[in-house]
Amino acid sequence: MKPEHASTIANEMTLSTRIGLSLKWIVQRQAGMSALSVALSVGILACFIVIFGESPLIVISALFEGALRGANAFIATVEEMAVLILTGLAILLPIKGGYFNIGCQGQLEAGALAAVIVATNAKGPAIFVILLSMAASMAAGVLVGSIPLILRVKRGASEVTTAIMLNYVVTNFCCAMFYGPFQDPGAFYGTTRKIPEQFRLSDVLNGFHCGVIIALALAVGLYFLMNRTVFGTQLYATGYNRIAAQTAGLPVNKIFNSAVLFGAAIGGLAGGIEVMGVVHQVAQSWAMNWGFIGVCVAFLGGSALGIIPITLLLSIIATGGRFMQAMTGVPEALVSIMQGLPVMLFLIFLAIRHRSRLLDIRKIWQSSGSKVPAGER
Repeated sequence: MKPEHASTIANEMTLSTRIGLSLKWIVQRQAGMSALSVALSVGILACFIVIFGESPLIVISALFEGALRGANAFIATVEEMAVLILTGLAILLPIKGGYFNIGCQGQLEAGALAAVIVATNAKGPAIFVILLSMAASMAAGVLVGSIPLILRVKRGASEVTTAIMLNYVVTNFCCAMFYGPFQDPGAFYGTTRKIPEQFRLSDVLNGFHCGVIIALALAVGLYFLMNRTVFGTQLYATGYNRIAAQTAGLPVNKIFNSAVLFGAAIGGLAGGIEVMGVVHQVAQSWAMNWGFIGVCVAFLGGSALGIIPITLLLSIIATGGRFMQAMTGVPEALVSIMQGLPVMLFLIFLAIRHRSRLLDIRKIWQSSGSKVPAGER
């Protein structure tokens, strides 16, 4: 082999090695996996847009224009962020302790109904009624969230199965309530009375309701709780290896239950803030699938602060989708693809990372001359 050929092969191997190491570095990090998932999703979305005969640049520009152009559109996008931040936190906190709070949608709808019932029936100073309504929404979220928790702790039932079924139970129960005892007497369809104006969340910062500030403050607070406190360290230890944490003397049951119930309370608060700050009443099909979008937010964000840019992106997609369809003719169904595709890609990268770690462990065992344990094969 000639020296120049050997040099070329060495350079190519170096380039491929660098690319491989760069991809491995990205996949090994939460932020890298999230960014790569979103970037690939945008690329795939662009391919779908081309299939419909439109320019990806024009369609994506229309999407952002519909979400951010004009005061009303911008306010709607930011207020959409608030509910997504809360649902993302409601799922993120329990999942760090090893519990998948897929029942956030039911907690949200129960919390919204509880807030409306209190706000339309309670009497007293505005600040008192508002705080009482928000407390009621959190209590309703805890009540709904405690059912799958008890079934898992006492009977070993999967919280995914029980919570998904419970979502439908809660949704239909709420429907029965605003078609029955809490229906607005003056309405010919199923809806509650509207929350009086004095008991609604006041507007701040040029039109945003104060629930936006509550959501952002809660995200910052939970970030410090999970990353700068003893409870946060114990929570991560419990979620990573419950048996090891219990052997080390940690109160794993208390930590686990606290995280799950706190997450359920946040899920209920999301419904309370949405109904007190935006829609002001509960009716048939009033709620979007914010609880399930919160799964995307929690996985892609990875941390309490990391979910904020993710919610901004998903809020732009949600609020700008209708304008995009009207201006370009591209189906709004692509919005649902854009919401779910990043999570699917993220899980693929997560599996790749897990597989890579298993291969590294296998190499260590083989280099030591030991037999690879069955669980690491």
